[in-house]
Amino acid sequence: MNNRMRHLRFAIAAVAAAIVAASVAGAPPKASEFKLKFTENFDGAEPNPKIWKRMEKPSWSNSDWIKHMSPRPYLSEVKGGILILKGIKNNDLESDPRPYLTGGITTQDMFNMKYGKVEARIKFKGAKGAWPAFWMMPQNSPNGWPADGEIDIFEHLNNDAFVYQTIHSAWTQGHPNDPPRTNNADIKPDGWNIYALEWTPEKLVWRVNGKATHTYAKKAGAEAEGQWPFDAPFYIMLDMQLGGAWVGAVDESTLPAEMQVDWVKFYQLSRGKERISEFTSPNRKAGK
Repeated sequence: MNNRMRHLRFAIAAVAAAIVAASVAGAPPKASEFKLKFTENFDGAEPNPKIWKRMEKPSWSNSDWIKHMSPRPYLSEVKGGILILKGIKNNDLESDPRPYLTGGITTQDMFNMKYGKVEARIKFKGAKGAWPAFWMMPQNSPNGWPADGEIDIFEHLNNDAFVYQTIHSAWTQGHPNDPPRTNNADIKPDGWNIYALEWTPEKLVWRVNGKATHTYAKKAGAEAEGQWPFDAPFYIMLDMQLGGAWVGAVDESTLPAEMQVDWVKFYQLSRGKERISEFTSPNRKAGK
């Protein structure tokens, strides 16, 4: 075989290997795979009660992320088509001894999704010690946290010009970089940003203002070690928190803090004629 033929065969083999590698790695989900199912515009007096309920601190937990949570309506109120989640100094210590109160809403036990896309248009009024978040947890958690997974679409601290996008699972506790479990994404700290999560059976893709900023893919051969607990229904939370070991102490002079939410959109994932997503609620069986 002459050198020209040998080089040609090597070139063909290299191209074929690249194609196979690309197919194994998988391309990012195409926008055309996601079709808008419905939008929560917060155009009523309250968040849609068929989807959302206000969050409150359970008696059994004093974790930083929920220790100041209160269902008082003024902490998670709708004004002019905007949901406003607040973090405030508590001036009524007789009825509630906690120094701060925060608001949040959740779809837990109301509405769950498995695969698809969720996105929200959000703006912050930051404060020292403010910790707003847009995140997801499993509706059913027989193995507990972190084994059954957590998806942080974003967490924002203080007045940072970026957000944290993170995965938690049994696998990430010992393998934080295989694949990387977290990323920092730049935002417009004083303006509106659109935060999205695209969720397929193979990977999770985070976006900020339409730009892909982080990807976490299913890892072949790691199923038994809990690398991908994301084939189950998850619920959604939008909430404000103040203070804690991670975000640090609260500067009361910078309060109140706010997370303003213009809308939340939910998208169906389809491939050809097959619908992949499942949206469920306690009032109906799983639906695609």
